[in-house]
This record gives sequence, structure tokens and C-alpha cells, in this order.
Amino acid sequence: MPQKDIRVRIFNSEYNLQGEDTEKVERVSDYVDGIMNRINSESPNQSEETIAVVSALNIAEEYFREKENRSELEKDYSNFLDESYLKVKSLTDHINGIL
Repeated sequence: MPQKDIRVRIFNSEYNLQGEDTEKVERVSDYVDGIMNRINSESPNQSEETIAVVSALNIAEEYFREKENRSELEKDYSNFLDESYLKVKSLTDHINGIL
């Protein structure tokens, strides 16, 4: 897919970005804009640089939390598959023993 030029607005500044998926770039930009505006409303006397750094830290914290949750879900899923395999094998062995 070719790169498209995409113009977005984040925290009252315009940016020219490139991406393959315009909708996704706009969604991500809107998300970052929302975080920055929330931080600004909670701490209105902070500089734009501070708001950007605090926003980045908030987004990074969310990312690592979701990454950890995903890892736990993958482990649970793997355990479930292992247990299911053992049950199916046990039932198959039992059926083969009857036949």
C-alpha cells in the first residue's frame, strides 16, 4: 500500500504525517490529542513540553500495562490448549482401549 500524506491536528498544532491507513493515523492522532488536552485541563499552568512528556509517559504506561495483560492472556491460552490436548489424548486412549 502506498504512503499517503495525512494532515492532523494535535494539541492546537498541525502536523503533516505519512501513513498507509489514513483512518488509523487520524485515530491515533485524536487519541494523543485527547490525552494532551486531558493533561492540560488537569494541570493548566504547565508548558507544552511538560504536557507532551507527561502525555508520552501516560501512553507508555498504558502500552506496558496492555503488553503485560496480553502476555498473561497468552500464557492462560497456552495452558488451556495444553490441558485440552491432554484431555483429548486421554479420551482417545480410553476409546482405543475399548475398541
